[in-house]
Amino acid sequence: MKKPILAVTMGDPSGIGPEIIAKAFSRKDVLDRCAPLILGSERALRRAFSFTRTSFPYIRLDSESLLPDEMENGIYLWNDESHLGEEIPLARIDAACGASAYAWLVRAIRLAQKRQVAAVVTAPLHKEALNLAGHHYAGHTEILAEETGTRNFSLMLIAGRFRVVHVTCHAALASVSQQLTPERIADVIRLFHSALLRLDGKSPRIAVCAFNPHAGEGGLFGEEEIRAIRPAVEQCAQAGIEVCGPFPSDSIFPQLVGGRFDGVVAMYHDQGHIAFKLCNFHFDPEKQEWSTVTGVNVTLGLPIIRTSVDHGTAFDLAGSGKASEQSLVDAVDVALKLAVAPSS
Repeated sequence: MKKPILAVTMGDPSGIGPEIIAKAFSRKDVLDRCAPLILGSERALRRAFSFTRTSFPYIRLDSESLLPDEMENGIYLWNDESHLGEEIPLARIDAACGASAYAWLVRAIRLAQKRQVAAVVTAPLHKEALNLAGHHYAGHTEILAEETGTRNFSLMLIAGRFRVVHVTCHAALASVSQQLTPERIADVIRLFHSALLRLDGKSPRIAVCAFNPHAGEGGLFGEEEIRAIRPAVEQCAQAGIEVCGPFPSDSIFPQLVGGRFDGVVAMYHDQGHIAFKLCNFHFDPEKQEWSTVTGVNVTLGLPIIRTSVDHGTAFDLAGSGKASEQSLVDAVDVALKLAVAPSS
């Protein structure tokens, strides 16, 4: 039986992307379910094999090669080192690595748009390296939106039953209030509802965070709840979505963990990310290092499926072989689930 083909981008080759790819696709439980097409550097991958003491056979395609009409159920590597020099940097910010990460991502997007792959799964890139290379984006999400012509999109984080979506994401906190409009919040609620319906096969229960402490206390601590959040919630509820709020964010996430809701809408990056990572990232107090890092980043609203690890390039771990591949494995799982789920 033909397995779904996933385009897996290496991200910044100076970080842990090559290492988590080496680990993840050495696992039989992962390869049993998909046929990965890795877009990256062969030299970086081979270096990662030595760091992680893993290996897997792959079929190499050069940068000018076309994707075969019929791919076998193996691992393919689309090798493009056109931006890299004789030495591939390790654990440092480098414009060549930023340029490479960008090129690999754009190639993956094109394959997904042509339906040559079922989904795109991304390893982390480094935002400063990306910008040093002349690609002035805040991250993966903004590149994906521009390349696909998507105006209405949002970032969702998933780890099991913990799901959170963001109304604003890579934005300065001082600018968030003006970006909170009833239209934008309602759009994100609808995107979230559609995604959870697709993942779970049933209508989700959604809670919406307030922006201010104590949900604004009737305007005493701010007017965003009155001006924008509550009208959006009411509009979506009237349209048949099971949504309520705004709730103070310090009390709504424990209710999500407890099963009262299927997902939470956060107003800004850290409001959602801190709660998510507190529950799903674990730091070993004895070893003083990360023990478990789980979670998947999904870009909602795109005409293609894109999932990603929910962590950065981790230069402090690059080259050690210790970086956990679990978030990448989880990203593969979610990509496959979305690829076979009917559109809502």
